[in-house]
Amino acid sequence: MKVHLSLSLVALGSLAATAAAQPAPKFEFGKAEEVKDVKETEWDATAEAGLVQTTGNSRVTTVTAGAKAMRKQAKNKFSAEAAGAFARASNLIARDLNGDMVLTSSEVTREDKESARNYAAKLRYDRFLTANNSLFVAALAGADKLAGKDLTAGGQLGYARLLHKNERHELAGEFGYDFSYENYASADPESVSIHSARGFVGYKGKLSETTTVDGALEVLANVNGQTIGPREVSALEDLRANLSGSVSAKLTKSVALSFSFTAKFDNVPAPLALAGFTLDPNDPPENSKIDTTTKASLIVTLF
Repeated sequence: MKVHLSLSLVALGSLAATAAAQPAPKFEFGKAEEVKDVKETEWDATAEAGLVQTTGNSRVTTVTAGAKAMRKQAKNKFSAEAAGAFARASNLIARDLNGDMVLTSSEVTREDKESARNYAAKLRYDRFLTANNSLFVAALAGADKLAGKDLTAGGQLGYARLLHKNERHELAGEFGYDFSYENYASADPESVSIHSARGFVGYKGKLSETTTVDGALEVLANVNGQTIGPREVSALEDLRANLSGSVSAKLTKSVALSFSFTAKFDNVPAPLALAGFTLDPNDPPENSKIDTTTKASLIVTLF
């Protein structure tokens, strides 16, 4: 059994996370090559955690965490992933209580606000039919409070094929079905079920003996209509796309540096949830359709 510990030293970008209906910690595709030489059951596990905190005049706390586990046996592969992020900032607020435009110490206070609170988890099973063809099924769950989603859950199934492979490049594709259940923080109705056609393409490349790159694009196109808040959504209108890419460089035998970027697009985001307010049905404010995360990590393999 292999166990690794990854320490994420720097976290950059927008952590207000996942606009997509099906958040995935990382986009991976199954390969028969991973299990072709497996004689007995093999396990592999990794964990990652990051903390950024400032105090004094600027007070910000950001916490990220993630874990992966994989079980390989003959023509079967089981994998599990989980990731989460939390961020809170404390900002100075001026309250000119007597209106004289002169601030006293009692008229300056701090207000704590969350800027990220989300998690995502995924279980997946791959059954390899041949060296280039496989079937898969997956279960997903997550939440993104600031994006208006108390819960997202669902599943995927489909067919996967290794499209191209040589010593330096791999290209794989998947096609299948996606079911998404979304429970909103503030909406009428409170939840929707989305049935979608799913397409995926993933790439892995080797730039040198110590440097690798990978990228993936997932597209979900709804085939059923829904009512989301005050809005009637027709088939194919709720288009969602997830894009990811990363570059990893091995510095020593046990230390590596990684840079990654993800972008998530939802053409019909969850209704905006603001406590104490009702949204205008004719001109409702909306959550952002695009969320991004950029991260730099120093990965240390302990044993």
